[in-house]
Amino acid sequence: MKRAWSGPMLAWLATGQAALLPRITTHAATTTRGGVTVGRHAHPPSMDASAKVVPLESLNPSPMLAPREVISSVMAALHMSNWDSPTAFYGFEVALKFLAPTHAAKLRRAKPAGFSRYLRQPHKISQIEWNEYRFEGDVVMLTGTGGTEEAYQMVSMRSSPTVEWGSSRWKLTKVGVDFGEGVAPSQWMVEAVYSNEPDTPEDIEYLRSKPAVEASPRAIETPRDVVERVMRALRHMDAPYRLHGAEVATRYCSPRNRASELSPEMFAGYLQDPWYSILSEWDEMTFEDDDDDGSDDDDGSDDDDAPVGEAQLEVLVRREGEEAFTMVSWMMSQHDECWLIDSLNIIS
Repeated sequence: MKRAWSGPMLAWLATGQAALLPRITTHAATTTRGGVTVGRHAHPPSMDASAKVVPLESLNPSPMLAPREVISSVMAALHMSNWDSPTAFYGFEVALKFLAPTHAAKLRRAKPAGFSRYLRQPHKISQIEWNEYRFEGDVVMLTGTGGTEEAYQMVSMRSSPTVEWGSSRWKLTKVGVDFGEGVAPSQWMVEAVYSNEPDTPEDIEYLRSKPAVEASPRAIETPRDVVERVMRALRHMDAPYRLHGAEVATRYCSPRNRASELSPEMFAGYLQDPWYSILSEWDEMTFEDDDDDGSDDDDGSDDDDAPVGEAQLEVLVRREGEEAFTMVSWMMSQHDECWLIDSLNIIS
């Protein structure tokens, strides 16, 4: 019997609309939220409306900016009215200032022109052709490897009222800044923007202006690496701290996956359903292709027919004392060089 995650089980679904939040709109490169404006001649979103006006040219990352405020600043910089004014690729130059050192563009030492080409690809162009956008769900705060703070936010955008909403998932990370004199606060910066559509083989070529530097740890993980990491984390949900397993699982959700909007607490709650409890109660795990001749795909996927940038893996799990295995089928796609989870099916 095959059962897909559906109904109240929001986690891991690849489709569906999130609950609508107050709309955030823009006109002439101006984003307004709660009376505070970001634009070419506007306030950074963390400033009070009575503060001195700071033009877009002066916007910079700051320890004062919250994750949504960083996103608003980048979105304003990438609006089409700022692409080439006052100089060529100016908006992309401003946006690059808000990217973390671990962002694919920074790892590839991309210049504004290369970043512009990268974002003009069909599956990413909604990030720069937007005229209206809104935040979906709350900011999800997680703790990454080594205790690094991470923030995730779903954003929907469209170019006009007659166009369907597109979605992206923003990952921000806390980056330390040395201001001298022993002062080293941290600020939120954008590590990745996962588009609703997966990567294409040309993605990185648009960014590369010099030989690639060392890739980030997540960028070199195969689909199998990701599935195994998530399965083992869910099996030991509260180690090394409470809800760590749920944090790991939500971190690897793609924008296609409704679980990307869930907090670890909500995600863990769904695993109480008897059908899905196998994910946190299994005692034996094996990948279905482990008995093959060892000629796995380079990306760790067992699906030869999957489109470029997409993969399907099947894992067999069972509890101690059970005779039959349960199959967990994972659908995945690649975004900003990272393999993320679109959905899963449990088959028994």
